[in-house]
Amino acid sequence: MLRAGITVSALLIASAPAALGVAPGAVEVRDEAGGVVATFAGPDAVQDAVSAVVTGRAPESRAWSVVAGTGTYGDFAVKTPNLAVSADAGAQVVIGGTGLRDDTGGGCVDITRGNVAITGLTCSTPPRTGVNVTLRNSEGGVSLSSLAINRPGVDGIAVTGGRGVSITSPAITGPARDGIRLTALTTRNPSPISGGSITGAGRDGLRLADDVRSVTVTGLTVTGSKGYGIASDDAGNSDASFSGVTVTGSGRDGVLLSGGTLRAALVASAVTGSAGAGVRLGDASGVRISDVPVDGSNADGDLVFDGEIRTGGSYDGLKAPDGPFSLAGEPRSVRISGVPAARAAVAAGGPARLSRRGAAVFVSATAQVANRRVVLRFPSGSAVYRKSGSWAKVPSSRVLRTGLRASLGTSQLGTASSVYAPFG
Repeated sequence: MLRAGITVSALLIASAPAALGVAPGAVEVRDEAGGVVATFAGPDAVQDAVSAVVTGRAPESRAWSVVAGTGTYGDFAVKTPNLAVSADAGAQVVIGGTGLRDDTGGGCVDITRGNVAITGLTCSTPPRTGVNVTLRNSEGGVSLSSLAINRPGVDGIAVTGGRGVSITSPAITGPARDGIRLTALTTRNPSPISGGSITGAGRDGLRLADDVRSVTVTGLTVTGSKGYGIASDDAGNSDASFSGVTVTGSGRDGVLLSGGTLRAALVASAVTGSAGAGVRLGDASGVRISDVPVDGSNADGDLVFDGEIRTGGSYDGLKAPDGPFSLAGEPRSVRISGVPAARAAVAAGGPARLSRRGAAVFVSATAQVANRRVVLRFPSGSAVYRKSGSWAKVPSSRVLRTGLRASLGTSQLGTASSVYAPFG
């Protein structure tokens, strides 16, 4: 029996079939069969509908739903499991302000239980985090789908704890801090982020803040973050995969993998126009970078390998504007960039009677240290040449069954950029 003391206009209906559409300004509670149990109206209608599920459903294992018609409603907190909250088909549902009550402490949505789905809502200018998910480690199954979050006062979406949270097609604009912030996802259950965009984050677009495991990110676009586009720099982070992501115009590095991060992969992705490095690798091991353009568009270098010790890395299928190349071993204290079309003249010409056989890349040291080293690999050619004034053969050039390689150590690397390319 639903509690009668809710102070909003409500029409209580027992086991009625769901209407073809929810009226503007109305919010329906539906049971697991889709029957309408109650209808609410008013600024707090979504929260009142969620509260009605708590008081009117038994047991809580029954999968009920709350469906909102077009309108603007106050914030709401989900403290019960097995609940879906969504916009009705074609409805424009805005969660803006707090209604008559502040149920979240300044956000749009708070979720503290598992098996909850939030779909198709717009969160408008909350003073705190737009959608805040805080779960006990024994619970998971939270799904956030097709949410638009505009100018939140802290983060767009923040997730702490739990056994798997999925975020699909978010549209996050202008968060004061991070677009998506993940913390304490310590179980092995995967947490997928797929599609969507983060634009104009005040700090980082996507931050793996602390103890984050088993995150897969596909098809996400991050644009204009004032800090990092994507950042993982915590020793508790592991098994993060970024595929098909696009990171553009970051105020610092486009992608940061550091701080003891273990087993991270960046594949089939593009990182361009960063004020720092495109991809910066610090103290991170088991890193795999593959099928990533290296185009010379990042101010501090497309790939920057700091001096920390790394192990188990793989850097294959890198794509300069004029051809592919790879790196062997673990580069240290070097920056690598492609040669953009605007600077093609820097790599023009070549040794007498030889032809270019692949990509030209800038390689330089990041510091005056004795341990800097990088091994370039090209698919073809008879020798690698360095242009620093004129073209000169790199003595360590070797033709192997896997292609052409050259090891560049302290004697070949200065602090000024030089161009390296294969010829044959």
